[in-house]
Amino acid sequence: MKKTKIKTHVERLKKKFQLSIFNESTLENVFSLRVSLMDGLFLAASVFIVLFFFSLLLLSHTPLKSLLPEDLDPELREELLAEAIRVDSMADVMTKQTQYIAVMKDIIAGDLPVDTLDKNGRNISLDTLANRHLELMKATNKEVSFREKYEDSEKYNLSILNDQPKAEGVLFYPPTKGKIIIAFNPKMKSYGVSLQIADRQPTLSVLDGTILFAGYTSDYDYVIQVQHNNDYISVYKHNTELLKKQGDKVKAGEAIGIVGKDAGSKSLPNLYFELWHKGVALNPQDYIVF
Repeated sequence: MKKTKIKTHVERLKKKFQLSIFNESTLENVFSLRVSLMDGLFLAASVFIVLFFFSLLLLSHTPLKSLLPEDLDPELREELLAEAIRVDSMADVMTKQTQYIAVMKDIIAGDLPVDTLDKNGRNISLDTLANRHLELMKATNKEVSFREKYEDSEKYNLSILNDQPKAEGVLFYPPTKGKIIIAFNPKMKSYGVSLQIADRQPTLSVLDGTILFAGYTSDYDYVIQVQHNNDYISVYKHNTELLKKQGDKVKAGEAIGIVGKDAGSKSLPNLYFELWHKGVALNPQDYIVF
């Protein structure tokens, strides 16, 4: 049924119509044209396509393209930007001049009490007095909002506590004997130093303290954390054995673990050591001679 209807519509579009123009006096056929509705649709579509591409050609290859916001002429854009900056600067100058005149009026009228003499007893010019009493421009709502967001985001930022602690009288023992192969570099997320050492070297506590943590981790093998006085915490990673457990008291220089080679590894073992103070990572080389 549907195919029959579609076929009927197509036949109607193909049906020819004759347009004739006759001379009224002689009844002579001056012009005759046989067309169908389909011919009219094709003609309209062809005209639309031609006009579309012609307009596109004009907009892309003539100065008319500057009227399009996304294709604004770079020189014109720079000129508009410069003018916008100039207008903004002029508005700022006008605001300051208005404030200046208002202060001058208050001083002249005596509404603004000022000391017209300096400490040497000389008269201060009216212009200097006015400039001294000019109020600073108040922060806009956007500036206040940005300031509040920034202060809130920095509230818990531990980097503001990165002042070097005073370590006078504190003797740090080296955590082990070895060569530094990775230095302290917080930007590269290296919050300590990596020491390459001989096999089966003991890990030593750098100060007296208490074992906070002693256990195995998937990333750093056996890890030991020691809490010391004056808010220092030392961290020892890549141990292969533990000699202490959580809660044990240790002395400075006392062995707390052992670092050895991994099974099947030909390279020398390494100990990763970190030193922290009040939540801030310190450069161990500033406090310990390795």
